[in-house]
Order: sequence, then C-alpha cells, then structure tokens
Amino acid sequence: MPDSVSLKNLSAVVEGHKFAIQCDIVNVAPARNLSVLWHKGNKILSSQIFNESILSKVSKSSVLTLTAHRDDDGAEIWCEAKLNLWPEEQGPPPVRSEAHILTVLYPPTSISASDETQDLPAGKNILSCNATGNPLPSYHWQFPQAAQETYKDQDVNYPILTGPFEFPGVYTCTASNSQGTVTKYFTVNKPPGIGPGAIAAIAIAAIVIVICTLGVIHRKCKR
Repeated sequence: MPDSVSLKNLSAVVEGHKFAIQCDIVNVAPARNLSVLWHKGNKILSSQIFNESILSKVSKSSVLTLTAHRDDDGAEIWCEAKLNLWPEEQGPPPVRSEAHILTVLYPPTSISASDETQDLPAGKNILSCNATGNPLPSYHWQFPQAAQETYKDQDVNYPILTGPFEFPGVYTCTASNSQGTVTKYFTVNKPPGIGPGAIAAIAIAAIVIVICTLGVIHRKCKR
C-alpha cells in the first residue's frame, strides 16, 4: 500500500467558482491496480484508475474539480486509495486521506426575502432583517428622519429592530459581508385618520342637529 495519501489545495472557495483539490498517493505499486475514490459525506463523487505498466513503486495524483455552492459549506471531502487485487479479500485495506471541511464563501441572502409593509400602531413590534451568508453578515439600519432621534440608542448592527414604531416612513436594513450586500425595506404606514372631508361632514351634521333642536324648542315655547 502507499506510504501516504493526502490532500492539497485546501483553501476557502467562492460560491459559483470552480475549484480543484488534489489527492497525492506516495509510493504505491503496482499502479495499474490502483483506484482512487473521492468522497463527499456519504456520497462517492468520482473514481479514477491508472494505466501503468511499471511494477515498481511510483507516486500518483488525482484531481477533483467542482463548482462551489453554499450548500457544500461545512461538507467533508476526502480521497481513498485502493489496490484492486484478486482475490479481493487478499488485497490490502484501502487507505484514506484526512477529511477536508469545505469553506464556501457566499453573499448574504435575507431569510425572508420580500420587503414588508405594516400600519401603525397595529403592526408588529419587531422588524427582522436576519440573513444567511459566509462570512456572517454585519447589519446596518437607516431610519426615517423623524425617527432618528428616537432610535439613536438602538444597536444598528443587530438584525432585529424593536418597536413600538411611532413614526411612519421607510426603515432600511442592509446586511453585508466580503462577498456582497443585500438590502431589505420596511415601509411603516400611518393609520388612516379623519380627513378634511370627513371633518366638514361631521361639522355640517352637528350644525343641522343644533338647528333642528333649537327649532323644536322654539315651537314648544310658542305653545
């Protein structure tokens, strides 16, 4: 069996980019019976055999090329060298490398992607801007002009903003890391109130009621 089986090119990778990991098998013979299996978690990703006529010990390498995806962040990858001899039960046991834990860098994505709208004062008392990302995102809030004094002591680097929210306007949360930025907008609306038309109608109705009441009193007095 080989003297050693090890991995190379073990660095953080960026989502969407291709990357390669190399498996080095040192001093193995006969190489024509060598197969290398690549594992990720419980899956076999690929295998490779070598057409070698040399019977003496040689060193071989196998390269695995993948495209990075955020779902692979934290996954374990390793290679395994095996001599395929016959009968199989008389062959040596396979030798595996140490596992490499993938680190995939990717930009923030809001857990709740859509922007939100709510009314005052019936709306929620929490605005949540939680996002996933690697590295972990940092957060920054911006408030409507009228609310800036009220929220000056709030931790603007925290993903959750607590109410009550007394001022209408757009509350903006930005989550960012070394890979990118995502922004979420929370529109807080003023609840519908009594407009000028409604006030005028109420005033006219009140005047009519007063006039009618005075008229009734006047007729009673004349009797």
